[in-house]
Amino acid sequence: MRPSWLLALALWPAVSQAAPADYRFEALAPVVERGVGVPLKVRIWSRTTNAAVAGADIRDAYVDRSPEGQQGGVLPAFFTPGLEYGVYNFRADLPTDGTWALKFTVRLFGEAQPLPASVVFKVVGRLPDAKPPNRRP
Repeated sequence: MRPSWLLALALWPAVSQAAPADYRFEALAPVVERGVGVPLKVRIWSRTTNAAVAGADIRDAYVDRSPEGQQGGVLPAFFTPGLEYGVYNFRADLPTDGTWALKFTVRLFGEAQPLPASVVFKVVGRLPDAKPPNRRP
């Protein structure tokens, strides 16, 4: 009896460690408008339960131009609280058009180690209007 519970206890930490492949980080609006204090929304999905993950601890958030191969130019991103379940809000200055990556470290409830996360956003000068402006004939 004794060796079986000892074996289970020895294997237990390896089972509870998360891998970045266990979670999906997705942008709710992958195209955003260039500007100062641009809101960025990210949802964290668990691939094992196929559900949104709430209660994550977000640290060390920043944006950079690494998807386009540009090194340097790292700008801070700030986590802002929100009320949507499983949605994490950030604000960052995005001064130029192009592809930007929001990178942060996330510690999820029940996981032993923090995970690195990266979400890509397309930044444009101006978003297209949903409806054309009213014009008088």
